[in-house]
Amino acid sequence: MLQSILLRPANTNEVETITTLFRSTIETVNSKDYLPQQINAWASGADDKRRWLQMIEEQFFYVAELNNQITGFASVTKDGYIDVLYVHKNFQGKGIASQLLKKLEQKAFELDLPKIYTDSSITAKPFFLSKGFAIEKEYIKAYGGVEFRNTIMYKFL
Repeated sequence: MLQSILLRPANTNEVETITTLFRSTIETVNSKDYLPQQINAWASGADDKRRWLQMIEEQFFYVAELNNQITGFASVTKDGYIDVLYVHKNFQGKGIASQLLKKLEQKAFELDLPKIYTDSSITAKPFFLSKGFAIEKEYIKAYGGVEFRNTIMYKFL
């Protein structure tokens, strides 16, 4: 685990860096679990800068920073929904996602929420299971005209 990771609130002027990391992670890390057309549809979500700015402004949105480089990011809504949790492809398996999740859990606890939940990808599902999340349901969702198998997962705080 990297000890010198700084977790801090994201700034709207970092939207390019955040969306570039989002796209890159999907195209590399998630490509092992998804078909090319799914990857293309999912990664295209980086193009909606207005949505990303809204997420940064309205959610509890944090970045992980190492040596002035954003290595990951995560957000949770006021009702405990983990909207995003991504780690740079070169920093996978170093504890960054765990630190970000812990930060989201702390925020949810401060908000006196009974649980947190997420709509997990195939790739992220083992991570969330390892952190004490339970499966509520698996389902097929459509995004960008392509179908995805996702899992609603939750964890009581």
